[in-house]
Amino acid sequence: MARKQTVEGRVAEVQHVLVAQLEDAKKRLVQFEKELVKRGRAQQKEIEGLLKNVRSGKPVKQLEKQAAAATQEVKRRLDGLQDQVLGVLGVASRSDIQDLNRELSRLSKKVDGLAKKPAGLN
Repeated sequence: MARKQTVEGRVAEVQHVLVAQLEDAKKRLVQFEKELVKRGRAQQKEIEGLLKNVRSGKPVKQLEKQAAAATQEVKRRLDGLQDQVLGVLGVASRSDIQDLNRELSRLSKKVDGLAKKPAGLN
């Protein structure tokens, strides 16, 4: 009989330990659930704020401005490099050619005007 009591006593002890562990696990699960809910609400607020920004178009407009500025800067630098290369090679730049075309057009008009005048009036 004494042995039966010791076995029953040990079973009761193990049962008590298991119940205590289950209670502790239950408390931790409840705390974990609360933490998840808290994080979920914070993330929901953050997402709502991001959506509000996206809907307003502010980030897109800012990116468009930055892209336009970068494009202008790249064009400016490329034009400068092109002018340097053409200068080194001794080739006229686009603006030089445009200036020459204007001058040729002006001189052409002058020559045409002189050609139309009678020879004795010069």
